Amino acid sequence: MTTEKNTLYDKRGILREEILDEFSKYGNNVSCECPTHLVALLKQAKEFTKYQENCLIEKPQDETIHEWLKATSINLEHMLSSTIVNLARMEGIIDEENKFVDDD
Repeated sequence: MTTEKNTLYDKRGILREEILDEFSKYGNNVSCECPTHLVALLKQAKEFTKYQENCLIEKPQDETIHEWLKATSINLEHMLSSTIVNLARMEGIIDEENKFVDDD
């Protein structure tokens, strides 16, 4: 799979779902299950961000709280995305150009 540097991320700078799925495939080939766990955490953070968007609609009286939670969740998504990419480089899953390394 050839993945260009700018296509790892969505327009918000978060790893795209199909890229997360690709990382998950490599999770079994490294020395531990850390990549798999990190991918799961990022997917949960993404779900929480979407949940906060619904809370903003359903609970307008708590807008300040849910805006803060949503912003915090988005920050977590960025941090986890960066962590996953850096770990993938260290584990040889992607190269410096963010292309997946053939799993031969």
